[in-house]
Amino acid sequence: MKIVLDAMGGDHAPQEIVAGAVDYARQTGHTTVLSGDEAAVRAELAKYDITGLDLPIVHAADNIQMDEKPALACRSKKENSMLVGLRIVRNGEADAFCTMGHTGGALTAGHMIYRRIRGVHRAVLTTPFPSSAGPIILGDIGANPDCRPEWLAQWGQMLSIYAQARLGIEAPRVALLSNGEEEGKGNELTRAAEPLLKSTLGDHFIGVVEPKEMVNGAANVVVTDGFTGNVVIKLSEAVAGYLFRVLREEITARPVAKIGAALARPAFRSAAAKLDDREYGAALLLGLNGILTVGHGRSKRDRVFFALRSTALLVESDMLNKIKKGVAEITVTGSAEAETVTETESVAMLN
Repeated sequence: MKIVLDAMGGDHAPQEIVAGAVDYARQTGHTTVLSGDEAAVRAELAKYDITGLDLPIVHAADNIQMDEKPALACRSKKENSMLVGLRIVRNGEADAFCTMGHTGGALTAGHMIYRRIRGVHRAVLTTPFPSSAGPIILGDIGANPDCRPEWLAQWGQMLSIYAQARLGIEAPRVALLSNGEEEGKGNELTRAAEPLLKSTLGDHFIGVVEPKEMVNGAANVVVTDGFTGNVVIKLSEAVAGYLFRVLREEITARPVAKIGAALARPAFRSAAAKLDDREYGAALLLGLNGILTVGHGRSKRDRVFFALRSTALLVESDMLNKIKKGVAEITVTGSAEAETVTETESVAMLN
């Protein structure tokens, strides 16, 4: 298998990105193509014994910074590490592309190079999310902060297909995230999207859910806009981290508590494993004609490893063809308009 990794993406690039790539290549034997500044990447690779590892470098003269506007950056930096890496996959020279970089940049570059699956309005960024009933599929989690109701309706269908393939659930229950359980709750977007989801999904759409129902596993798929989804993800990470810090501080502050903690260590480890989002790896940009995954911007070598592993699992499970087949079978509202959008128009939409 051959995966292209954006060596310049993320807060700790290229140091931690290259380190994670070395770990992944050493454990799996897979080819990991590093897209980025060749001199910088070679300097990082020189720190490790890479004998027998297949870590080719493809030079990219530029990279998209986290504070740049993605559409403008993709227009002005034609040889950035995302566009260069995605072209390798599009040309059939690799199986997938993974980045820890700018989410908006990944979405823009993905629309430009891979293009959308026929009939898809907009790609949706999705990831498994922990719940008391097991992992659920949540999307969008950050690619599309401003959305249209018809996008959410289509995402409900696409994410349902993804849940079938990723979680093995034959008939996923789909819900719309809102601030109340009653019909008609929410902002203008959710109120407009709710009847569309009901129309497209029928009995598989269970209505709106609050965050507490989502965490309790009321639905297998939860649909939301990218702004709300990104806040949910980041708040969840922050709260989990805070709770563990408080527990550690309270336990170490009391001698008696230390004894109890030693006895409860297996339970603490099990709880930490359930809340550890590293295992989920990178999020998938679903709806494109190629596998494109986006890891956490602050990823260090361990998260980069898991991001690459999750990307490889998508390739091994033939996820792209499963999604294409599923999308082709569903009725897509407004698909004619979606199919005729040009590359230039697509980038303009993302500006």
